[in-house]
Amino acid sequence: MFSLSILTALSLYASFASSAPSNESSFDYIVVGSGPGGGPLAVNLAQAGYSVLLLEAGRNLTSDYSQLIPALIGQAQWDEAQGWWFYVKDYSNATEGANNDKMVWRKPDGGYWVGQNPPEGSTQLGVWYPRAGTLGGCDTHNGGLTVLPSEWDWDNIANQTGDISWTHDRMLHYFERIERNLFLPPGTPGHGFNGYQPVGRGDKTLFEKEPQILAVTQGSVAALGLTARAASTDFDVLAKEDINEFSPDRDYQNDVYQISFKKDERGRRFSAGSRVNQAIEWGLPLTVRFDSLVTKVQIDDDLRATGVEYLEGESLYLADPRAKRNNTGIRRTATAKREVIISGGTFNTPQLLLLSGIGPAEELKKHDIPVLVDLPGVGKNLQDHYEVGVIQEFPNNFTFWDECVYEAGQVSPCFETWERNGTGPWSTLGFDKFTLYTSSVAPRGSRDLILYGVMDGVIGHVPPYTNLTWLLNATNVYTYTISESHSRNRAGTVTLRTSDPRDVPEINFNYFTDGGEDDIQGLVDGIEFARKIFNSMPGFENTTHEVYPGPEFDTQEKLRQYVRDQAYGHHASSTASIGGDDDPLAVLNSRFQVRGVKSLRVVDMSAFPTTPGTFPLISIFMLSEKASDTILEDASLEYATQEAAKN
Repeated sequence: MFSLSILTALSLYASFASSAPSNESSFDYIVVGSGPGGGPLAVNLAQAGYSVLLLEAGRNLTSDYSQLIPALIGQAQWDEAQGWWFYVKDYSNATEGANNDKMVWRKPDGGYWVGQNPPEGSTQLGVWYPRAGTLGGCDTHNGGLTVLPSEWDWDNIANQTGDISWTHDRMLHYFERIERNLFLPPGTPGHGFNGYQPVGRGDKTLFEKEPQILAVTQGSVAALGLTARAASTDFDVLAKEDINEFSPDRDYQNDVYQISFKKDERGRRFSAGSRVNQAIEWGLPLTVRFDSLVTKVQIDDDLRATGVEYLEGESLYLADPRAKRNNTGIRRTATAKREVIISGGTFNTPQLLLLSGIGPAEELKKHDIPVLVDLPGVGKNLQDHYEVGVIQEFPNNFTFWDECVYEAGQVSPCFETWERNGTGPWSTLGFDKFTLYTSSVAPRGSRDLILYGVMDGVIGHVPPYTNLTWLLNATNVYTYTISESHSRNRAGTVTLRTSDPRDVPEINFNYFTDGGEDDIQGLVDGIEFARKIFNSMPGFENTTHEVYPGPEFDTQEKLRQYVRDQAYGHHASSTASIGGDDDPLAVLNSRFQVRGVKSLRVVDMSAFPTTPGTFPLISIFMLSEKASDTILEDASLEYATQEAAKN
C-alpha cells in the first residue's frame, strides 16, 4: 500500500536505547528478549534498583518510520532488517497444506512461489509466519490493538493453579496501571490515565468521509439487529467508543466498536521498545546488549540458573532473512546473581529451554543434549487464534488513502500531516472497526468471534516476495477478517530441528486436531455473518460482490472445507505454559517459575495456558506487570528472611 523509499531519505529522529559501554558480566537479573513480556519487566526491575541485563538478538529500530507510523505496520512486517521469518506447518500432512493460498514454495530456480499450483519440482517450505527480531519484539510490527481478554482467560489460570491472585478482578488493576487512555473522560471505571502505555483511536471523521466504510459500518450494526442506530451517519453512534468498557456482561455483548490501539498524542506508535528507551534516558541500572543471541541458560549442579551463554553478532539467527550460516558470532557469557527470566516468545522460549536441557527427555536425547529436567510440556500445547477472511469488492475505489498518493521524489502529504500534528490517514491503522459476535458453538455462551475490517484484500500474512498481485493491487475491496477468540486445539508443537541454537525449530500447529469440528463451525458462522453484513449495507444493494472465498462457496460443506484450507493465525501461544501441579504439561507454576529449576522464570506469550482474548497484546503487558510484582515480592521476602536469620 505504501512505499518506504521516500522515507529512507528523511532524517530519523526518535532516540535509540543504548547503554554506556560496559564490560560488566554480572547482574542481579538477566532478561532474555525485549518484547512486551521482557521489555517492561526489565524496566520495572531496574526501577526497583536492581541491575538488569537485557539481551536482544536484534537491533534498536524504534526510530524507523515503519515502527512509528501506525499505517505502516505492514511495511514493518516486510522489513528484512527487523524480521524473523518462520515457515510453519498447519498440518502434518503436506498434501493438506498444499491447498493453502498462503503456502510458500521454493521453486527449482531458487525463487519463491506463494499459493497453490507451484511450478513442478518446487519444495514446500510452509506458511510464512513473521516475528520480529528487534528491540520491542513483535510489539513493533503488530497492530497494537488494545483489547482486554475475557474474564475467563484470567479466571482459568486461577482455577488451574489455585492461585487467586490471577482472578480477573485482581488482574484488572494491571491494565489500569499501564494504560494512559487518550479518548475517554478521566476517571472512566476500569481504565487508566497515568500509565506508560498511550491508547488512542482512529479519527472518526476520516471514516465518516468514506461512504463505503460508512455503509459497511451501518450494515454491521443492522446485521446485529441494532436498528435504532443503523441509520445514523455519525460514527460515534454506529460504533461504540470503548471495547474495554467496565461492565459485568462485557464478554456477552455483541456490538460494533471503534478501534483502540497504542498511539500517543503525536500519533506515534509506542512499543515495548519505547519503554526501554525511556529507561535508558532516565539512567536506570539497565544494560541493553543488542545483536546478542542467547544460546543456553547456565544451570549449576543444584539445578539453579546462574547465567546465560550468548553469541554476539548481527543476524545470527537463521529466521533472519539476512542470516548466513557461516556467520557464527562471538561467544559471550553473563552471570545472574538473582535470576534469569526468559521472554523469547512462543517459538524461541521453548527452543532455549530445550537447548538448556529442560524439556521432554526423549527429544533432548535425540539431539544429544544432556537431560537436566525432564519437563514434557516444553514446546507442547502450541495454539493460536484461527482466522479467515471475507473480501467484498465495491463499485468504487476507496478514497481513504487518496491524499497519500505522491510522485517519485516527493514526500507523501499524509506523511507531512502525520509528522506535523499526528493526524490524517497515516495516524490510523487502516482498520476502522471491530464487530463482536457470538457463534452457535461459543464456549460458555460468551461472544467468541471478533471481526475486524480494513480497506484492503487480506487472506492472511503473505511475504514481500508474494506473487499474489491481485491482493496488492486491489483498491476497491474491503476485508472482514473473522477471528475465533478461544480455539479448542492444543495439539501444536515446537521441536528442535538440530542442536544448533542459530537454527529455527520445527513448528507444527496441527490445525483442528482437538475440537476441530466446533472450531470450524464457529468460523463458518462468522463467514455467514460477514455475508449478512455486506448484504445489509444501505445504498449498495446488488452493487458489491464477494471475491473471497467467493459465491461458489454456497454450502456449509464447502465453507467448512474453505476454513480447513485457508484458516491462519498470528497469535501463537502457550508452549511453556502455566498450570497446576497435577498438569503433566505445565512448564511453569503460578509464579512464572520453571518447574524443577531454581531462579529461572518465563514471562511472555508462551506462559499462557490458552491463547488470551481476541488480540493478546495488552494481556502480555498485564502478564509482564504481574510478573514484575511477583519477582519483586519474592526478592523482598528473601531479603526479609536473610535479615531475620541475622537476628
